[in-house]
Amino acid sequence: MLTPSELTSLYTLLNNYIASDACISAFTKKDGSGIDYSKMVICVDELICEDYAYPNPHKITDKVNKLNGKNDFNKTLVTIKNEKKEAVKTFKYSDLPK
Repeated sequence: MLTPSELTSLYTLLNNYIASDACISAFTKKDGSGIDYSKMVICVDELICEDYAYPNPHKITDKVNKLNGKNDFNKTLVTIKNEKKEAVKTFKYSDLPK
């Protein structure tokens, strides 16, 4: 589980990535007018919000940590995949600023 400050840090990392040139080039619309979010698949570790009552309208079931332990420092929290299910960007617990 993430603390509120760690969750805020994770949101900041995600926002920075989505605004980056790397994200824009990975998920560019065919006409070049911006990001095609329909090509982006976000896989979230279910443990980061276990004590929060967040709704899950799309029933996210893709587990990013099938083999990692709960307190693993290199644990993957969020993975952004392309439409081919290839990991484009991974955010680990160790990426969070301390």
